[in-house]
Amino acid sequence: MPKRIIIKDSDLEEAEPVIEPVEEAEKPAEAPIEAEIEEAEIAERKEDVMLEKAIADADAAYELVLGKIDEIRVREEVTQKKFLDDPGMSLAILKKLIQRWDSMREELTRYIDDAIERYRKLAELLEEKFSSIEEEVYFNQVELDTIMQLESQGKPISVSKKEELERLIPRLREELAQLDKKIKEVNGKIEELRRMRENIYEATSYKGLVNNIFTQIVNSLQTKYESPEDAAVKIRSQVEIIAQREGIPREYATLYLWKRLKGQLKTG
Repeated sequence: MPKRIIIKDSDLEEAEPVIEPVEEAEKPAEAPIEAEIEEAEIAERKEDVMLEKAIADADAAYELVLGKIDEIRVREEVTQKKFLDDPGMSLAILKKLIQRWDSMREELTRYIDDAIERYRKLAELLEEKFSSIEEEVYFNQVELDTIMQLESQGKPISVSKKEELERLIPRLREELAQLDKKIKEVNGKIEELRRMRENIYEATSYKGLVNNIFTQIVNSLQTKYESPEDAAVKIRSQVEIIAQREGIPREYATLYLWKRLKGQLKTG
């Protein structure tokens, strides 16, 4: 510590120095609380921006999947109508087209996987935020309960702090409810995408035409069977045989059967 010498006697030759401490320089003031609050607000804004981006990315990936599904389904619809109406379209050509649409389905699975991964990461961010806010709810609730208990004991309290907590806690609880709802929505999207992936053909097939054609086949052949129900069972069995033999989906096997029946009826 720096020292200074004070002369106590006028006689400089006999004077003995007396050592006294010099006052230390003042310590720099600590960073104000406002700076800490500002840093916390900046961090929170960054988290919100990151969360908003994750939501936008996941939703965009989901919309892309839906667009690809619709594109394949439209191609299936056009192909089925073309195969049904164009007598020159052979089964060999049909199989080549079906292979193309199957390749598109394989590509679609990659888009689905990407969307699932984006929603999974989004769910993690939402759950992290939920846990953080949940902790704040409990902390502030304890603070409020403490103030109220002190107040009931007749001790002085900060009324403004109490009112602030009474406004803050319901707001945080509402935010928790919204986050919980969003997390459930995201998990629902993940399950939906997984089902799409597991049943990729069902998700992209077109059945509007074939259902009508199947009814026409039943109506045409029901006189050969005991009842329309029996006819439907037998025709489904025949469709399954054609599908396995030719290596084509049941929808196209149904159309193929109808084309053959129409040809027989014309010949007959």
